[in-house]
Amino acid sequence: MQLQTETEIKPFAEKISHADKILMLGSCFTNSIGERLQHAKFDVYINPFGVIYNPFSITNSIQLLIANTKITESDLLQNNGLYYNFDYHTSFSAITKQSALDKMNEANQQGSEFLKKATHIIITFGSAISYKYKKHNKIVANCHKIPACEFEKINLKIDNIVETVNTAIKNIRNINNDINFIFTVSPVRHLGDGTHENQLSKSRLLIATDEICRSNSRCQYFPAYEIMMDELRDYRFYADDMLHPSNLAINYIWTKFSVAAINAESLKIINEIKKILAAKSHKVFNPDSDEHRKFLKACFEKTVQLQTKYPFLNLTEELEYFSSS
Repeated sequence: MQLQTETEIKPFAEKISHADKILMLGSCFTNSIGERLQHAKFDVYINPFGVIYNPFSITNSIQLLIANTKITESDLLQNNGLYYNFDYHTSFSAITKQSALDKMNEANQQGSEFLKKATHIIITFGSAISYKYKKHNKIVANCHKIPACEFEKINLKIDNIVETVNTAIKNIRNINNDINFIFTVSPVRHLGDGTHENQLSKSRLLIATDEICRSNSRCQYFPAYEIMMDELRDYRFYADDMLHPSNLAINYIWTKFSVAAINAESLKIINEIKKILAAKSHKVFNPDSDEHRKFLKACFEKTVQLQTKYPFLNLTEELEYFSSS
């Protein structure tokens, strides 16, 4: 008996391996999947500018990375005692100009260098609704708690999204021609403007990403939104706010993503890493016992073997733990 509608996901033509470098941009769902990739020891850089929801701001952040733009004092604004920039998440805000500039420019530099070497970019669109700061006539990535009356709500059009993202893809490939793209639409619900507006927004994103993937080579789509809506259509799969997927739901979507997007060798590596991480989190009752010392030595040797077999893995933290505990 089949108790759910399963989303059909074709295996990706260009699968991810542990030897790849993966840049991730977009909504908070990007963080959720990115953290699981990091936990599995993939080389990942998640959201250099912080969480960004709308496609225009995501592509703007890409242009800043391509140009390795340096933020100066004239690019900063101040509100509630904090210096900020509309292209960056609130986590980059600071009480001094220099601190804000240091955080922003360090992210720019690291993100720009990572982009040049990246093999994959995973982009998650959260909403087709954006907000334009009236004084600057600029769509912002984050409103930084500025009064709503200072912004104009913009419903991004499908054609404009497609054109802007296609241009970004072209510009990226001018500096990194071998890069692969994975697009997805976030399953997180944005209900600030109502359920109907959220559905319209997601619909525009779905149509836009389909056109983007059809018109560009080495662009693939992963149906995170569809999995949440069709396979996990129950409020037990939502967090307490009833907007974000629960940890159970994210793990389910991560499993689907792993099967579709990660190659067979790396799936085996993930299983080996799980064993090492489980051993690292093992609860110790008697750290001074011979039995525990033997356990640590065996774990250290297994980690060394894995590191030797796959030199591109970064298992430094685990090696230090098993050798020093």
